[in-house]
Amino acid sequence: MPPQLNEDFALFPDSRFAMTKRLSLFAAMLAFAGNAPAQAPVAATEAQLAEGKKNYMTICFACHQPTGLGLPMVFPPLVKSPYVNGSPERFAAIILKGNIGPFKVDDKPYNNVMPPQELVLTDDKIASVMTFVRGSFGNTSGPVSPEEVAAARKKFVDRKTSWTQPELDAWKDDAAASAK
Repeated sequence: MPPQLNEDFALFPDSRFAMTKRLSLFAAMLAFAGNAPAQAPVAATEAQLAEGKKNYMTICFACHQPTGLGLPMVFPPLVKSPYVNGSPERFAAIILKGNIGPFKVDDKPYNNVMPPQELVLTDDKIASVMTFVRGSFGNTSGPVSPEEVAAARKKFVDRKTSWTQPELDAWKDDAAASAK
């Protein structure tokens, strides 16, 4: 049975106490209905963003540009990209194994190769770049931990080829798949 209003609201209708009770009641009703509000992503710290920016400007900027807009028809943008803002595992897998075109982003064609970075970059560096990109260029996704990158590295250790767009677009996370 969902929570019910009680006399606390009638006694102090404009107090912080009553407002807090109302908000708590509302949250409880949503949770009871199976519609608990989604948690906002945890924001990256200034230190995480600074480290990620340093690594991005060393490793990624030549192709994806300092603005994250990429180069037309060659390197796709990272701005509001579903590959950036979607599954952290998929994003890590792209960086680890690379990808190969052709690609379409926002109905614009791109056709080039992103080389695999798995032998060059540590999990810490990849996580820092991912965190920076997911929190920059108009993206609002949360940070990524080195442990998440390590898990993707382990999961795809035997893969020998770069990802294609059809593979990435058909991506199913283990967590998402088990929730269904």
